[in-house]
Amino acid sequence: MASVRPSPALQAFLDRTLDDLAARDPALRRVRLHAALLDLGSADSPALAHHRGEIPVYPASVVKFVYLMAAYAWHEQGRLPLDDGLDRLLTDMIRVSSNQATQQVVARLTGTEPGPALADGAYREFRTRRHAVKRWLESLGITDLHCVHPTYDGNGDLFGRDVQFLRDRSVAGGLGGAGGQFPNRQAMTAIDTAELLALLATDRALSPEGSAVVRRRMRRNPAEQPYQRQRIAGGAARLPGVETYSKTGTWGPIFADAGIVRHESGRQMVLVVFTDGSPPYRGDFIADLAHRSAQHLLMPP
Repeated sequence: MASVRPSPALQAFLDRTLDDLAARDPALRRVRLHAALLDLGSADSPALAHHRGEIPVYPASVVKFVYLMAAYAWHEQGRLPLDDGLDRLLTDMIRVSSNQATQQVVARLTGTEPGPALADGAYREFRTRRHAVKRWLESLGITDLHCVHPTYDGNGDLFGRDVQFLRDRSVAGGLGGAGGQFPNRQAMTAIDTAELLALLATDRALSPEGSAVVRRRMRRNPAEQPYQRQRIAGGAARLPGVETYSKTGTWGPIFADAGIVRHESGRQMVLVVFTDGSPPYRGDFIADLAHRSAQHLLMPP
């Protein structure tokens, strides 16, 4: 896929829509908002609009769709068998957003295991392995997604070498990017998250068969998952003939979603939203923005 192109017309739509939604929602005006909107009407040159989309944010569980894509990439490269056990882990990681399943998926992707802190040489090997997904993303031209560790429940599952990794501020092999001064901390930008989803939407990061399976695993239906009514799927579902493939994230100050919205006509868009603030935002903004964006970009006149 060619580089995305900033679109003045789409940017004007996004700016106008964000201003209007913020005027109606005082809680939204108190948080830091990061958003990216891609119109995939031309798959070879998607049109981009964004708001603070270049600034890295802790992504909460949104990162799990990246690990899902990586699992299928590894499988297509002959590096990872998709056995029944891994299939169940991927379902739990995406469908119910299990952190325990995510830890096991990341362990298999990177060849690392939790355990006590490591001596220098063993730790350097562990650190290099933990950056495997980031290196794969960079091979796709995605440079600002710093997906380097699993998600945690905080009930004792973060210890030993995982703590050692998170506290390590050294940068090995030029790594850093969105990780900033914490090169081993999770960080994603809205723009690069949208670009990766665009590759998934257009079958360019994986084979068409692998892409279709990943999208199917990410398909969301608010009628089956009521909490999705406040997310991209909920907003898109207000319109006829659309499907959403997304991954949400909620943690402390973070309320986020990232997904592909596809109309039965074949038109597609990608929307990524991270809200970050205290008190945390838990309103309908993401759904409202998804609804207006899908209506603007996907619906027939």
